Amino acid sequence: MRAANVTLGRRWMLVLEPGEEVLATVTRWAEREGVTSATVDMFFGALRSARLIATNGAMVDPEPPLPDQVEVAYLEGVGAGSIGTVNGRTVVHLHLAAGAKGEGGAAYAGHLLAAETHYTLEMVVQEVLDPVFRLEPDAVFGINCLHFDKAPTAS
Repeated sequence: MRAANVTLGRRWMLVLEPGEEVLATVTRWAEREGVTSATVDMFFGALRSARLIATNGAMVDPEPPLPDQVEVAYLEGVGAGSIGTVNGRTVVHLHLAAGAKGEGGAAYAGHLLAAETHYTLEMVVQEVLDPVFRLEPDAVFGINCLHFDKAPTAS
């Protein structure tokens, strides 16, 4: 386990408009605001479409990360995540749990690869000043996991 006592900074409420791609829009916003470490405490709303890491087929081995993806249309749901860096590049990492409106609310959940806002999507973002959030591949499966670096001190 890794743990860090965090020093918090600014806090925002973001509202995404219909047609905006969630990850690209939040990444551009974070880069513009200079946010490189943050928690996405919650987001909720309606999505026209979402692509998640998941499968509709049988899993041979449930242990490794899934190589499959599913696309779902017209969902409503909630999620959370973080903002960190990979090799100096800002990365928004979100997970979503949502119900498909046209499938009786059947649930889909997983790591969000892409999503388009339908009516609205509201998101609470909390900046972390220290430590610095860095995503790096884990030793077992090679998926990006959160690590903490001491924030540089002003000189």
